[in-house]
Amino acid sequence: MVHPFKGLKPLIIAIATTAVLSGCSSEESTDTKETIIRPVKLFTVDATNIISIRHFPAELKASDEANLAFRVGGQVTKLEVKEGQRVKRGQLLASLDPTDYELQVELSEANYKLAKAQFDRIKTMLSSNATTQAQFDEAKATLDQTENALESAKNQLNYSVLKAPYDGVIASLSIDNYEYVGATQTILHIQNIEQMDVEFQIPERLVANIQKVALQYHPKVTIDAVPSEVFEGVYKEHRTTPDVTTKSYDATISLLDTEHTGINLLPGMTATVDLDISQISGKPTHITVPIEAVMRRLKDNGDSESIVWIYDTKQGTVTPRAVQLGNMTNNSIEITDGLKPGEQVVAAGVHDLTPDLKVRPWTREGGI
Repeated sequence: MVHPFKGLKPLIIAIATTAVLSGCSSEESTDTKETIIRPVKLFTVDATNIISIRHFPAELKASDEANLAFRVGGQVTKLEVKEGQRVKRGQLLASLDPTDYELQVELSEANYKLAKAQFDRIKTMLSSNATTQAQFDEAKATLDQTENALESAKNQLNYSVLKAPYDGVIASLSIDNYEYVGATQTILHIQNIEQMDVEFQIPERLVANIQKVALQYHPKVTIDAVPSEVFEGVYKEHRTTPDVTTKSYDATISLLDTEHTGINLLPGMTATVDLDISQISGKPTHITVPIEAVMRRLKDNGDSESIVWIYDTKQGTVTPRAVQLGNMTNNSIEITDGLKPGEQVVAAGVHDLTPDLKVRPWTREGGI
């Protein structure tokens, strides 16, 4: 018996198989298109992400300090102070053997008296035309010279005594009693510790922004020796020459109201200065974003720049934007220019993004 459709079975099976495969290919293509809209983790910049406090290691310094020395040389016969001793302004600290300087004063006084007597005689003679004007001028010059020599001898005698230039404490002594010292040789180091300064270094970016408003700002200072106490300081000065090694600038603030604390603050103690940058710069505070939100990108000219990816809520796309970076704080990095509060940036996986890529905000399952 002949079966007319027997030869068509393979063809029918082939057509059915092709249809099934085509349907699968279409479904896979649809799935691929759907996966183009990838989820991204977003970070919203708002007021809670604005910071400006910086912490700087610091060291206490005496507001006034100096190395003291005799202006003349000789043997030290009196050393009236010891290290750590408090002294008052004008108090005797040390003195040299005055014998030679006293003899020089006596000699100068004798020469002056002789020159004065000769000058007086010639002056009387000139009034009666018994001498010439030239002799009078010579006597006057001799008198002036001896008078200056007498003043110089008295100064030398005074220089053999060393007195405190201000109230302070003797930080260190460089000599012992009865030693011979030369002129300008350091004898001791004196410090005024009634008023303490705090010295620290700040980067050039912050120095460039210091304004007059800093004079009214009182930064917080904590001293490692007494961490429970918080002091206030006031801006005093900053150097305009950077440190050769760190390229930072030395800045100084003066501590306020330290005399009522009952704490013995000494130069050399370590401290921490908390600075509100906006207070000393007069500029708005800056924004921080997660470190993972920032990446480096090469520009057409071969230079590199830092960028973040901005999410467009209307278009559902991301676009790169160049930003200026500041300091790092924990897991965040400061953005000094390029972002505004309210904007959203991609916070992770930024290296896989492309301009105008379609994305959607990522949320945990259950919307949490």
